[in-house]
Amino acid sequence: MLVLGSWAVGNILIGTYGNFKSKNEAKYFHQFNAMWNVVNLGIAAFGYYSAVNSDISTMTKLEIIKEYSSLQNFLLLNAGLDVAYIMTGFYLKERARNSSSSERLRGYGNSLLLQGGFLLAFDVALYFIHQSNANINLYPNLESLLSGGIGFGFNLKL
Repeated sequence: MLVLGSWAVGNILIGTYGNFKSKNEAKYFHQFNAMWNVVNLGIAAFGYYSAVNSDISTMTKLEIIKEYSSLQNFLLLNAGLDVAYIMTGFYLKERARNSSSSERLRGYGNSLLLQGGFLLAFDVALYFIHQSNANINLYPNLESLLSGGIGFGFNLKL
């Protein structure tokens, strides 16, 4: 969340400055970057706050597995949305060819390409980081995490 928050703050600062100092397509590019990253900053702040205030020692073993699975699914969903942002950026740039507001559409389209590209890289990287962590810390202990419940079992040796 610190990476996302830093990206957001940088884009808000540069975007705000660029909005007032640039003209035409560049103005709209900076404008949209600043607006988009207000949302990113809110997401990063909420995510950071949640991570700092969560205590894994109070979670049951099953809750840990569910939380991990939920996070991985969420990251994959976000990656799909990121691809949609990128495609929307291409759409806006194409639409700008026959529009009276072509500078705005190109600026916003280029911004979506940048922001969607960053978020796609960010979400995919997080997915693989969490997957690697699970390979080391979760999967080898999966049997012991799930044991201790009510069940019935037997071994047959021939």
